[in-house]
Amino acid sequence: IASNKSPITKIYRADQFIDIDTLQQAFEDEAIKLNQVGYNIYVVMNPIKESFNGQSAKDEDIAHRDLLLIDIDRATASKEPANQAELEAAHSLSEDISTYLAGEGWGEPIKVLSGNGYHLYYKLGQLPNDAKHKGLVESSLKELANRFDTSIVKIDTCVFNASRITKVPGTIAYKGKASLDRPYRMARVLS
Repeated sequence: IASNKSPITKIYRADQFIDIDTLQQAFEDEAIKLNQVGYNIYVVMNPIKESFNGQSAKDEDIAHRDLLLIDIDRATASKEPANQAELEAAHSLSEDISTYLAGEGWGEPIKVLSGNGYHLYYKLGQLPNDAKHKGLVESSLKELANRFDTSIVKIDTCVFNASRITKVPGTIAYKGKASLDRPYRMARVLS
């Protein structure tokens, strides 16, 4: 959980709750409360080992890779939300990428509006969390970027680490200062 405010780390472990529904409700309640006062809410996208006892998961704390994240945002570095044209360009690129990968035999991704761009999540089927597969994910992202990046939008090639955090759908993405043509948007699952 992070924002322009001091970051807060909250750990939610299944063994601390009577069941998964109670854990999920506790997380959602806290996430909504913090998001409403300006915090961005993130979650580690791959499963963490049961032996984890730290405050911030590192790559070696990840049991295996369940998901490949393709993160599509505007090409120019910015400290403000995306405008509508940039968001539409990111959406168009996400469609091009998912069509291409479908032709290569990949399944349908989970599609998410991240607030300032688009995320495509592809299931990896418990890919081992090791150097070989880290390199495979990194090179795959770079190959996709070489094929699809434009002057307006690009694929983030730095999201290959196993302990990658990602924005929680249903929360508002606070980035810099919002304006009429660059509003804060809610991250949401599209399909």
